[in-house]
Amino acid sequence: MNQIDNQEKMSEEEFLRLFAEYKENGDVSVRNKIVMAYGYLAKIAALQLRGAASTQAQIEDMINQGMIILIDCIDKYDPERKVKFESYAFMRVRGGIIDLIRKQDWIPRRVRVNSKKINDTYNALCSSLRREPTQQEVADELGITVDKLEKYSSEISCSAVYSFEELIQNVSQMGSILENSTLDDITPEKKVLKQEMRKILVEALDELSEKERLVVSLYYYENLKLSDIAKVLEVSVQRVSQINTRAVEKLRSKMNGYIMN
Repeated sequence: MNQIDNQEKMSEEEFLRLFAEYKENGDVSVRNKIVMAYGYLAKIAALQLRGAASTQAQIEDMINQGMIILIDCIDKYDPERKVKFESYAFMRVRGGIIDLIRKQDWIPRRVRVNSKKINDTYNALCSSLRREPTQQEVADELGITVDKLEKYSSEISCSAVYSFEELIQNVSQMGSILENSTLDDITPEKKVLKQEMRKILVEALDELSEKERLVVSLYYYENLKLSDIAKVLEVSVQRVSQINTRAVEKLRSKMNGYIMN
């Protein structure tokens, strides 16, 4: 991984020169030079999806899978499509890692069970206390320590990271149907589908509450920790976790009729 970290980024001009050389003579050493130059894409994608992994070994598996996909990207890249290799490769690498996560089902069932228990307890306390319960109150009601509650909340939010990334990948795949079709394969139905996908996604985001949109933005795009977001919103970490999970579920529910798994 250090070799990937220390590799300087390759310019698009340099890539196209090496890519043409590799296509002409099939020199594996030239291909490997490109792979190492763009290896950072596999690491970035793996770190974005690390919430689905429970061990460092699984993150390493994600990176290795990304590198394998990267090699395939070089073999299949078509510069005539006028899409930068970096953009094309990153989308495919991230998609390949999500496929790995889905097949290996790294998110334990207990995380889903804990999520329901904690949310039900939180909502019940909100109703009975007529205010937001503290971490200690939620933990006491569940019969666990605050440390254990925070650990469970972190696991739940991590699973939501994967759910969100999987959603975006599926939407992106659907949105790219038209671009990936041959001229003979472009149908009015596909054009309509693409327009509907964009419309439904925008509507789904608009239907989120102000806090939900803010949490999604800060957590997935600004990469803030739950504790930092809690300070911004002046609420508990548990509350942020709940908002985050609910926002992702709303988006998934809205898109269900339009996503092809």
